[in-house]
Amino acid sequence: MITRQSFGILASAAFLTLSGCNGVAAVPPLSPQAQLVRVEDGDPPEGATPLGALAVTDGQGCSFTGDTGTRAGATALLKESAVQRGANFVKITKVTEPYSGHDCYHREFKIEGLSYRVGDAPIAVAAPTAIAVPAPAPIADASTAVCTPTCAPGYACEAGVCRPMCDPACSTGQVCRADRVCVPATP
Repeated sequence: MITRQSFGILASAAFLTLSGCNGVAAVPPLSPQAQLVRVEDGDPPEGATPLGALAVTDGQGCSFTGDTGTRAGATALLKESAVQRGANFVKITKVTEPYSGHDCYHREFKIEGLSYRVGDAPIAVAAPTAIAVPAPAPIADASTAVCTPTCAPGYACEAGVCRPMCDPACSTGQVCRADRVCVPATP
């Protein structure tokens, strides 16, 4: 005979078994430029130039399966987005952690913020699918340009710029994100 207490223990064990099958989204690697981006809750230093709003999502799925996003993963994506915008400071305006709704378990960790450029130094702006690196010394032929410093594993040097390489290659209408994941291209 199953008692109320033993039913509760069995139900808890079944839930833990099912939730153990779900993963946590991997934290994407940071480019050298993204490592320099400051992400804070407070206002930027005085004189900062506003560059616009940013919003990122780490993790995926609205169910009992999928990868659960993390603050570290969302912050890494936010820093890479800031680099692409030419920013070196992000003020966090909203954080939405994974939560259980009445329809499903929302696994996304979302961060929204305002991007700024702090200081007078120019910021290298990356193309939507590239990682910005310091410009190499001028050379006669751009096809032979080398990346300095050398590109991290998973990135290829193209005309002096480290670009993420997705494997398999992204299909039409997609771009290779800095964490080497194909995502829909945005205008």
